Amino acid sequence: MLTYALPYRAIQFRTELIRVHLGLSDLAGARILMGEVDELLQRRPRMGILVDQADELRARLSRQRGPGGPGASTLTAAELRLLPLLTTHLSMPEIAAQLFVSLSTAKTHAVSIYRKLGASTRTQAVTRARELGLLDR
Repeated sequence: MLTYALPYRAIQFRTELIRVHLGLSDLAGARILMGEVDELLQRRPRMGILVDQADELRARLSRQRGPGGPGASTLTAAELRLLPLLTTHLSMPEIAAQLFVSLSTAKTHAVSIYRKLGASTRTQAVTRARELGLLDR
């Protein structure tokens, strides 16, 4: 029973996460998780209702249009540490000092955050992060 329960729960957990990512319009994150579900279902194809749920989510994802690249779900731990500091009036050198990283590293993380959030400015990145619930309002 244990060998059946673990893959079942892993698939069940991922399908719920796919729904969350779709709700957040994070298609990239949903697609990554869908790939994991597909891989699990290849190993264990007899998962009852989860197979139907996966088919429904796969069809829903195929109808969705949007970027297939990395999204907000792929922010690294370092980027998540820097993100709240973007809401302040600290300059990039001050943010780097606050985080004990080089200015170059801080800038690299900031640019990566902007790209992943689909923003071109600091203000846009903060606004998008708040919309996604990554920052308090």
